Amino acid sequence: MPVQYDTGDEGTHDIGTTDPHWQESVFVHWYDLAAGIGGVHRLGHEPNAAPGGRAALQCALFRSDGLRYRRSNDELPMREPRTKRGFRAGGSEWHVDGPVPRIEVHEPGLDLELELHDFYPITSFFPSSGSLVEEFAAHHYESSGRAVGTVTVQGATRPVEATFHRDHSWGVRKTATLLSHRWVSGTFGPALSFGSTVWHAADGSFVKVGYVVRDGEITFAEDVDVVTYMEPDAYTHRGGVVTWYLPGGEELRLEAELIDGVAAKLHSAHYVDSLCRVTHEGRTAVCDFEISNNARNGSTAPSLSLAANHTEGFSQR
Repeated sequence: MPVQYDTGDEGTHDIGTTDPHWQESVFVHWYDLAAGIGGVHRLGHEPNAAPGGRAALQCALFRSDGLRYRRSNDELPMREPRTKRGFRAGGSEWHVDGPVPRIEVHEPGLDLELELHDFYPITSFFPSSGSLVEEFAAHHYESSGRAVGTVTVQGATRPVEATFHRDHSWGVRKTATLLSHRWVSGTFGPALSFGSTVWHAADGSFVKVGYVVRDGEITFAEDVDVVTYMEPDAYTHRGGVVTWYLPGGEELRLEAELIDGVAAKLHSAHYVDSLCRVTHEGRTAVCDFEISNNARNGSTAPSLSLAANHTEGFSQR
């Protein structure tokens, strides 16, 4: 049975170590299909990494007319959040002081406030041992749901009614242990959410995990296959196909078509979060098709990004 957490684990946790690689982070991707707008956000705390601690930020916005926003920095000073046991990095904050988590972003030209209402309990879908959990995400949970709020872009405010997928991790995170991965997650609504992790670590280990959640009932896949449509830059992609092989011979196959992507960096790991459109039984949803191809283990930074935003601030696709 998967491990399920409760609301007490929504906030920050005791560190219990002086290891400089200890971190705690929250992450969410969301998209409003009707409004044609979405985003990707990660706030990470690394309290032992430097005097006074260090924070990492990933903040991205995509709009269907091609407008993009990106702020990415893994060397920010840690700042106290305005609410107890919350998270703060740059102009972004994650609040856990109410009935549901909330994310706020206040950057020049961009203001966002979203409440995150889960479809199912916050759950760990990772294996119990191996490099993925022992060196990257010792404690980890995920959930999908409905995001409600507002976004203001360059002075224009609109309501948001989106779907989202989020995660929360804490423990030792050594980014140099990651060589490559595929993490595909999303939701059609309470009737069907999905996730998969394919992980290749520096010690040579290889892990594949896949699951679906239907009206709160979790089913683990017996196998999962991820095909990525890579760009010639060997860094970004145009989408791909994910197949979950479920018990009893059932298969769930989703073909992901790129909406837009954002390049991100966390110390030695360079990766891409690409929001993609998927359809199933006449319904349309958005997933995050996150990948890394880090065969050189962070020895050099990518120099070309064809299908993901690599520019700070606002830009046009």
